[in-house]
Amino acid sequence: MSMIYEGETAAKAVGTEELEVRLRLNRAYSSADFDQWLLERLAVKSGEDVLDVGCGTGAQTIPFAQAAGPDGSVSALDISASSVELARQRLPAGARAEIIVSDMEDLDTAIRERFSTKRYDLVHSSYSLYYAKDRARVLDIMSDALKPGGRCAIFTPNAPHGLVALAQRFSVVPEQVIECMRFGGEFLEPYFRRRFATVDIHLFHNVVSLPTADDLIEFYRQTTYFDAAAVAPMRAHAEEAIRRDGAFRYEKNGYLIIGRN
Repeated sequence: MSMIYEGETAAKAVGTEELEVRLRLNRAYSSADFDQWLLERLAVKSGEDVLDVGCGTGAQTIPFAQAAGPDGSVSALDISASSVELARQRLPAGARAEIIVSDMEDLDTAIRERFSTKRYDLVHSSYSLYYAKDRARVLDIMSDALKPGGRCAIFTPNAPHGLVALAQRFSVVPEQVIECMRFGGEFLEPYFRRRFATVDIHLFHNVVSLPTADDLIEFYRQTTYFDAAAVAPMRAHAEEAIRRDGAFRYEKNGYLIIGRN
């Protein structure tokens, strides 16, 4: 597994159960609908061919397949076999989608040997690319797979991120977590400006409002920066905020960059 994390942290980063909890809590308590926000900006059209890298349990793969319709296709991959199986189960009948288990750093092999579609109108990755050790190589493969006039879209976390900031008060947060929130401006934008004729950047602003401290701790347990020693002080901090404000609120923002040939 070619990732910036190792061991238990790597397993948590790609774990299906952890991902499903994060998705559930985000959808329940976020001020903005990320899925709708992203789909509006990617604007997949009927008949388009889409590549989804790091697809997880299909949060984007499924709406991509619905938008592309019977004349289009989606080729998706994820390193987690259980996530891929769940994504396949969730596909609506008749959807033209191939979802496979593969490391994103083997993307060239997946396109060449495993996917039926080889060239794409949209190549996409959300909340995934920064996990790769060789991000530039993965991006090169994605970009090289574009059709003329195609677009490449990457979404990544972006500061400020209130849960990370809270965790930093009570524990040591891995540098990889901090770096991923600089990934958009420091790595993606220079790459995209060199590679693509047109580059658009969209900033996603979101506030998570958690009604109980239990929700906060449940969310925190699914993260790559969880530290059991920080649970008690974080819980106390959240409970104080909930008594005062009715909820524990924090920003959880994102960065979307789209490059076009």
